[in-house]
Amino acid sequence: MIKKYLVNIVEIDPMIEEMVLLSINGVTVRCFAGHCPSVIEVGETYSAEFEMVLPDEIDISKCENSETYVEMLDDGFSCEIQGRLEGDTLKSFVEFADQDIHFDFPHLNGQFVKIRAQRIDVSF
Repeated sequence: MIKKYLVNIVEIDPMIEEMVLLSINGVTVRCFAGHCPSVIEVGETYSAEFEMVLPDEIDISKCENSETYVEMLDDGFSCEIQGRLEGDTLKSFVEFADQDIHFDFPHLNGQFVKIRAQRIDVSF
């Protein structure tokens, strides 16, 4: 079951309307709004679900610190997400289904990891 989170819309890109800047759990993150059945407005709060989109070749590494965060890598959607890999969930600023990472990297289960994502999709 995918968790829903309350998010505040900080900005909607005027050129790429699917590009939204959100504030959630004290973190500001740029996401791709792939599913948005109704109009969203800047300054308003909505319930949302998150999914990370990974490249074919996964870039993942163990971290020495136990922080959870997301860092945007450019002006687009790519980012690094750090969190704890717990079975089929990556627990970061939100919980992401890990898309079977724990099968490909079983030695990282229970560890803090940093993973590079192509983007974070958000559905309202």
